[in-house]
Amino acid sequence: MFSFNFKQISLSTFILPPVPSIPLFIACFSCFPSPPFSTPSPPLHPPPLDTKVALLLTRVGNIDILRKTNSLTVNSRCKFLFCKDSRRTYIGRVRCAAAVAGTRERMEMERKERVRKAEALVEIAMKGNDASHDAAHVWRVRDLALSLASEEGLSSNPHSMEIVELAALLHDIGDYKYLRDPSEEETVENFLTEEGVEENKKSKILEIIKGMGFKEEVTGKGNTEWCPEFGVVQDADRLDAIGAIGIARCFTFGGSKKRSLHDPAILPRSDLSKEQYMNKEEQTTINHFHEKLLKLKDMMKTKAGKRRAEIRHKFMEEFVKEFYDEWNGSI
Repeated sequence: MFSFNFKQISLSTFILPPVPSIPLFIACFSCFPSPPFSTPSPPLHPPPLDTKVALLLTRVGNIDILRKTNSLTVNSRCKFLFCKDSRRTYIGRVRCAAAVAGTRERMEMERKERVRKAEALVEIAMKGNDASHDAAHVWRVRDLALSLASEEGLSSNPHSMEIVELAALLHDIGDYKYLRDPSEEETVENFLTEEGVEENKKSKILEIIKGMGFKEEVTGKGNTEWCPEFGVVQDADRLDAIGAIGIARCFTFGGSKKRSLHDPAILPRSDLSKEQYMNKEEQTTINHFHEKLLKLKDMMKTKAGKRRAEIRHKFMEEFVKEFYDEWNGSI
């Protein structure tokens, strides 16, 4: 085992498995020469691969970017340097941990800034909407989505969690029900591009937003192949459409469109096409429960979403029964 003395501090090192054909990047102080790469006597108990180093190597992703020695400078003395050895590669754990910490801190700061800007965009874009689709709805969906994602085991993946949060925040911007200008349909994509969101992450966010609406599955032929991030964001939006909050939102939206609460002569529609569902001019508010809201429980994607939907669905069923009983004067 090697030991480097820097201001009386010993920087221990460890051994990575041989990787003769894969270039690795070593975080080392630029004022020190590269350590020798002779093979020492193996330790009695080799330490396991440091999780921080593993995180560094898996998170970096783009090898070509790191070929530039100053591409990920953590501070004035710590850089990523290209090094390859056909036998063993030794990495100073303390120095590599410092590099990882700096990279993670920068990534977290960038994530928080993107979220802050997304929240500001939501406030502006949804300012004129009624309370059924206002910013408060978005905050609830975001909180639900992150909670569901945690239950579904996504919280250990920061990339997945950022996709979930941004998709939840931006999902109702450019909604056809409130579209005032066709250019608003490009708002989310333009925002993600301007913020420098990675292409694969951007495409996944846009795919989630495009496919999560009920109109895309109204015929029962929705997307059968979906990623975990899609499931938690869609379930979160649907959970906010049912239960006590869902009831309040339904009548708020109906009132904003000057719809009747109920008309016994107007029956709920069945076997709707996407176009028929989107055309609701002749419908009553209570019929929306039959055409959409009471169907959502069985359309949940995640186990966590299904469990929560059961509770909200039961409350909604009781409300609808009570509504008809009171309307008919039977109680």
